[in-house]
Amino acid sequence: MPNPLGLGPGTVLDGKYEILNRLGGGGMGDVFKAKHLHLDVFRCIKVMKEGMMSDAGYRARFLREARMATQIHHPNIAVVHDFFIGDGGSYMVTEFIDGTTVRQWSAAHGRFPLALAADVAVQVLAGLDHIHRRGLLHRDISADNVMLSYDADDHLVVKIIDLGIAKDVNTPASEMATQAGILIGNPKYMSPEQLGSIEDGEQLDGRADLYGLGVVLYEMLLGVPPFISETPQGYIMKHLTQPPRRFREASAGDDWPAGLEAVIFRVLEKDRRNRYADAREMAAALQPFLSAPAGTLTRDAVNNIRRGPDQTLAGATPVDTTDARARMFELSLIETVRAKEAEGDRQALQRLAEAHPRGTPVGDAAREALARVGRGEDEEAVFQQTWESGTSAAWQQFIAAHPNSVHAEEARRCRQEAVDFELALATDTATMWRAFVKAWPEGRHRLDADIRLRAKK
Repeated sequence: MPNPLGLGPGTVLDGKYEILNRLGGGGMGDVFKAKHLHLDVFRCIKVMKEGMMSDAGYRARFLREARMATQIHHPNIAVVHDFFIGDGGSYMVTEFIDGTTVRQWSAAHGRFPLALAADVAVQVLAGLDHIHRRGLLHRDISADNVMLSYDADDHLVVKIIDLGIAKDVNTPASEMATQAGILIGNPKYMSPEQLGSIEDGEQLDGRADLYGLGVVLYEMLLGVPPFISETPQGYIMKHLTQPPRRFREASAGDDWPAGLEAVIFRVLEKDRRNRYADAREMAAALQPFLSAPAGTLTRDAVNNIRRGPDQTLAGATPVDTTDARARMFELSLIETVRAKEAEGDRQALQRLAEAHPRGTPVGDAAREALARVGRGEDEEAVFQQTWESGTSAAWQQFIAAHPNSVHAEEARRCRQEAVDFELALATDTATMWRAFVKAWPEGRHRLDADIRLRAKK
């Protein structure tokens, strides 16, 4: 498609994003790798297709949902940092992940060993649980939208990407299927209800995303999808009318542990009422197939699993996958929490806290440890987190905690900008927004202010 923003290597977008190269494209638009000139970090720029923004109703919904997406922060979800809607082109700015998609991994290494596939799925479910509980659906969980990378401690981190097309659960189902004539999602992974199998007046919910993950998990394990077609129409018909192929039909001769096929077939039920109720219930069903707590596999452990010594739990006896083993995992994680607290490793503690809900021994231990090491946060990391938050309260907290920071002057400027932005929000008049844009032409909140000013015209 023609690029309405004229992006190419060396282009500087909005005075702060230098385009480095094109990463790819798809139904929603083109994706570029960029560098944030002020923060010295990489970002992804997704330029939305013009046809998707030509409808005023869709533009308004996109704006509302993009704002919601920028509030999502979870270790298993790529962050949506910024967005812009304009007559000359619209784009979204997201976290850049130095990793590989599930599809790319499969192309390079073949089928996923069960222990690795289960780890990937449980991390995805942690991210889905986070967005579902905040009223969003992803709608396009696929092998292209799940990425594998390694963190600073060399642990496998799985991230859901493309949250920019997520939808508010309150959006009517009829508006979720297509926008401006474009089918939202990949028909190979779409749930029956996304394809029209839903009663009038009902809305999509998180079970649609679980179905898409079920297709991804089936494909990871067996090397082929549960439904095969050469056309989108063929996939649509099979999702609506045909059961998935049994494991023995798709991959004859493999020996799978008891209960695995039942877990995947339950999430692939045509009637969503027969699927798992939510992401947490599905994650619990996958726990017996993990070789270690999700999110704790190191690069070496992943390589060992891939080579075969610990590749699956196939043939394991029920004793190996009962409460005793789960308790062993839990105790090992609590020991990890203690070790990370002793090291003052806030990032690792945050990851553990996000992966385990409140009320669980690991989750509570991680949150308590985070509170104890709060004052040992890395100043640069805190500054960037405060920048992403952008509120006056966050800037005041940074200034109070780091009075001698090299960023102190910039933090005070950002605090004043945030105060002015919040005042403009409170009054919400064209005059206030015009004054804000004039006073802060290069400010952190300039894009949002521009959008709000145009809405007043």
